[in-house]
This record gives sequence, structure tokens and C-alpha cells, in this order.
Amino acid sequence: MRSGALTAKKEAVLRTLIGIAKTHNKYYAYATRETICGLVKRFHYLNVAPRTLSRYLGEMEAEGWLVVVHRNWSEVNGSKKFRCNLYKFTKKLFLWLKNLGEYARKVFSHFRAPTLAHYSFKPLTRDLRVVPGIVEILLKTEGKGRASPIEGVL
Repeated sequence: MRSGALTAKKEAVLRTLIGIAKTHNKYYAYATRETICGLVKRFHYLNVAPRTLSRYLGEMEAEGWLVVVHRNWSEVNGSKKFRCNLYKFTKKLFLWLKNLGEYARKVFSHFRAPTLAHYSFKPLTRDLRVVPGIVEILLKTEGKGRASPIEGVL
């Protein structure tokens, strides 16, 4: 496998993180490992353990797909408080998404309607000399609302 290539499971993890970010309208995502594993299983039907997820995230960070910010701080009594990690997306990920979108557009381009039809559309032209006769038929009505028969027309 070449360096920087995405496997199916890594791609599923990335797409899950992108989905979390898109849900919140952000260019970053933050979620616990358990949440990410649950979403990968729910939407991609892949079982990924939290430890395996950590390995995937570390590999993707080393390959330049994202930056992981470990969010923790020290309490007053000296204990550490851990929070979920922050996953910042890099330029490489956005370029991959752009290329993926262009590929999908090319693949499905034959499903859209052509911008110009293969035939020439000619507007319907009517002979305006006939219109006064038609209007006359419509205006001459009987009491029941039907048009009166006019000589030579019916």
C-alpha cells in the first residue's frame, strides 16, 4: 500500500468525522472515541474498536489527513481532567473531498438533462388574421352559455 492511501475503514472514519463537522457547520469535529465507533458501525456497517480507532487516527495524523488536539487540563488538586479530542481537518483532506466530488460529478453526468436540446425549438406562430373570427365566436353566446352556430364555421 502506498503512503497516504486510505483504506476502507480509515475512509469510513474520515467520512464519519466529516459528517459530525457538517452537522455542526464547522471545519473541525470533536467527539469521543466511543461515539465515533458507534457512528462508523451505524452508517458504514464496520466494527471498529476504540483502540483500533486510535491507531487509525494516529496513522491518519501522521499521513497529514487531520490534526488531533488532545484536550485535557489539570484540576486544582493536581488530577487531570480529560475531554474528547478535537479533530482539525487539513488541506489534504479538503483536496481529497474536492477530487471525490469532481469524480462523482463526472460519473453521474450522463444522468442530467442536456443544456441544449438536440432539436431547435421554434416558437409557435399564429396567423393573427384568424383571431378576430375566433373572438367573434366566443362573444356570441346564447343564454345557456354555449356558442351560437355561425354560418360556415360549423
